[in-house]
Amino acid sequence: MLVNLFSKSRPIGYVVIGLALLTIYFLQLISDLSWLQSPAVIIEKSFLFLIVMFSVLLVQFITVKNHLAVNNLYSLYLYACFLILFPTFFDDAQLIIGNLLVLLALRRIVSLQTLNESKLKIFDASLWIFIATLFESWTILYFAMVYLAIIWYVSNDYRNWIIPLIALLTVTVLFYTYSLFYGIDLVAFWTDKYAVGFDFSYFENIYQNLALSFLATLAVLFTVYQLIFFKNIPSNQLRLYKNIVLCFIIGSVIYIITPEKSNGLLVFTFFPLSIIGGNFLASNPIKWVKETVMITILAVSLLLFLLKL
Repeated sequence: MLVNLFSKSRPIGYVVIGLALLTIYFLQLISDLSWLQSPAVIIEKSFLFLIVMFSVLLVQFITVKNHLAVNNLYSLYLYACFLILFPTFFDDAQLIIGNLLVLLALRRIVSLQTLNESKLKIFDASLWIFIATLFESWTILYFAMVYLAIIWYVSNDYRNWIIPLIALLTVTVLFYTYSLFYGIDLVAFWTDKYAVGFDFSYFENIYQNLALSFLATLAVLFTVYQLIFFKNIPSNQLRLYKNIVLCFIIGSVIYIITPEKSNGLLVFTFFPLSIIGGNFLASNPIKWVKETVMITILAVSLLLFLLKL
């Protein structure tokens, strides 16, 4: 059933995913009804859900535009399941915005392979990453992907190496101006943001622990699959998939080193895992295997979400 629904890019597939995420988001919100007392907070929560939906659609756009999937919704399905598995993501406005900014940056980075408007893409990607650091500081690590893309695709032009620094200067000037108006201590702001911590005892209940263990199992399965089948990837796409694996590594590092941990921080691993997992499903010729994997991921995600409520 799920294979038939998401094996093609049909409008019904988008509608099902959208309604599912809306339901999960609403159920997560009603676990604490204090936000209903303020019209401003209601508007904020509604706006954040629109950002989440835009982020989900952006994942599909990046996937299709860069030929990471062929006319299917497997990656979109997996990304939605991961959001259901870790609903604490919906409670963190900074994380929601930071994730969107990172996805916007990744969109420009992966599209560098076309070599069209490379300077504009480098600037855009760098700009989005530097803005994202204002919300989630360790997203600065994605800056490595920008320079790696420059090395792979456009290293022959020295101006491309300078463009990310121009983006940094742009964000710095704008944020400095903002800080003058609101009396922000820039030194304290950045010092606090770049702390490192390795305390993993943040779990509020056993279900959060189980969700993390389940995602780790899927990550191992999908990543091993991707590494084994690297040789089957067309040479013109090989660097792109290496970028996807690097994206997963960076997302994992952000979760590991961020001092104020939450399962929501794992959102930075969802995009690469959904791409790799989508390829795993699309390339598997046995329908019942794909159906079993999809049902299991959805069932576990829903079960752990409901048990946590």
